[in-house]
Amino acid sequence: MASGCINSTCVACNEGLVTAICYECKQAFCTKHFAEHRQQFSQQMNNISQEHDILCRDLTRELSTMHPLLAQINQWEQKSILKIQTAANAARIKLQQLLDRSKSSLETSVSKLTEELQSSRASNNYTERDIKKWSDQLHELRTLLNNPTPIYIDYENNLESTIRLVKVTDESLTGYLDRTSHRHEINNECSHNPNFFFRETFGDVFGKIVLSERNRIATCLGDYLDRSCVSCLGRYSSGRYAIRFRIENADMTHYMFFGVVNSSEKLMKDLANSTSFYGWWDLAYYVVGGNKKKYDSTKTLRKGDELTFVVDCDNKQIILEHHRTNIILNLSIDIQLCAFPWKIIVLLLDRNSCVEILH
Repeated sequence: MASGCINSTCVACNEGLVTAICYECKQAFCTKHFAEHRQQFSQQMNNISQEHDILCRDLTRELSTMHPLLAQINQWEQKSILKIQTAANAARIKLQQLLDRSKSSLETSVSKLTEELQSSRASNNYTERDIKKWSDQLHELRTLLNNPTPIYIDYENNLESTIRLVKVTDESLTGYLDRTSHRHEINNECSHNPNFFFRETFGDVFGKIVLSERNRIATCLGDYLDRSCVSCLGRYSSGRYAIRFRIENADMTHYMFFGVVNSSEKLMKDLANSTSFYGWWDLAYYVVGGNKKKYDSTKTLRKGDELTFVVDCDNKQIILEHHRTNIILNLSIDIQLCAFPWKIIVLLLDRNSCVEILH
């Protein structure tokens, strides 16, 4: 503002002596209206100050509590907590069931042995053979008590979920594990899946093979003369199942074998001569009923290769997919020669050759 005596008319009243000019709006005012014009600025300043105070007050509030997404976040949190609690309760129940099942099975066996011992002792009717049998049974029961079925904590492998749910699994994976023979029977529970990947593990061993990593890795410590081999735990009678293998190490002096035999076949040095022996020596030979026949292919397995071995009971065939070369081989099986159930076998004939089952 600038003030002075100017001979002009007041913009507000069109009369009276102009005493001031506002350099902002370029208008002239008399003394009275100049004061009113100034008062308007004061009121505007008061309004601005009030808006400023309100803004400062609002900034001090927890603005996030009013955000519309907060309810959505809270809902997600509650659903996630419920999902976790449900999974945890299911895992606790499964764990208790596995423990109770193992205990019940052992108690039943011990009770049966107790009755037999008491009866034989009361009648004084037993032989040296009976003594040895009972001693072996006690030793086996003691082994089962001291070394129960391994139970693991596993996690859901769902790439679309931000939460990996916990679950309890035992060595039997599906169905019940026969601790005496360390085998389990596979049924057609998942046969609706055309390529159900089954979580196999290695089981019985012949020759100089050692198992590691919860029986998922088989390593040969012998050579060709040992004819070392290993079978998987699964017993396959129906359905279609896929097991993925990786060659962790390969000397390639001799071929590896992947195939099946009837589950009653014992692992032995001349297993390859059995009429239930079906499968592939490397990618070079296929075996039907113990008879080896050569392919035209010169492709061979090597370190790092991955294979998918498919047991297709419904169509009475086995399939081998070699991922590096995209070769897919299949063999029809004569169930008169290789009756159900089947078991998967792997032969490792070179020292330090190593195969892993991928889960």
